[in-house]
Amino acid sequence: MRERPSLVPVPGLEMPPSLVRWSIVLLMLVLAAPVAFAEERRAPAKRSGASRKLLRVPGGERLRSDAALAFQKMHAEAHQQGVWLWVVSGHRSRAEQRYLYRLYRKGLGPRAARPGRSNHQRGTAVDVSVGDVSSAAYGWLSANACRFGFRRTVRSEPWHWEYRPKTTPLPKPGHACPDRYRPLPPAPAEVATPSPS
Repeated sequence: MRERPSLVPVPGLEMPPSLVRWSIVLLMLVLAAPVAFAEERRAPAKRSGASRKLLRVPGGERLRSDAALAFQKMHAEAHQQGVWLWVVSGHRSRAEQRYLYRLYRKGLGPRAARPGRSNHQRGTAVDVSVGDVSSAAYGWLSANACRFGFRRTVRSEPWHWEYRPKTTPLPKPGHACPDRYRPLPPAPAEVATPSPS
């Protein structure tokens, strides 16, 4: 049998056995920690309800998967009717929302919700390039978006639409979607009739 080589003690570096054991345990924990945390980051978060995975929609923005699939169907139908629905803002991270909110508060940007209160952060809100309320894109969305679970939720923003399939009313058969923000056409002006004098 071969003899195991023994460790040669270094003068002045002797450690009590209990300290050696704790040093080894600590070293093992330090070496194992990055692996443990990496596994934790890779594990998918448990979420209830619809999938929270983000998918791309026309315009390159991302939405929560259920909202994205509904938007893609809506986009396809609009496209068949000659209307192009282009998303200019979709999901936003908390940092993005915080930045936009700060700009808004300083008067340097458009209106933005407080971080944590925006449906953009949830991936269920889209800003669609519609022009104004007289555009073909807005007219099509106003008449059809509810059939796909989308509705306009901010009076001053004709471009902002949110995916709310459970609370968005469907139109009556043969009718367009109800749009509570669409301005009524102007009343006809009274025409003065000449008096018979």
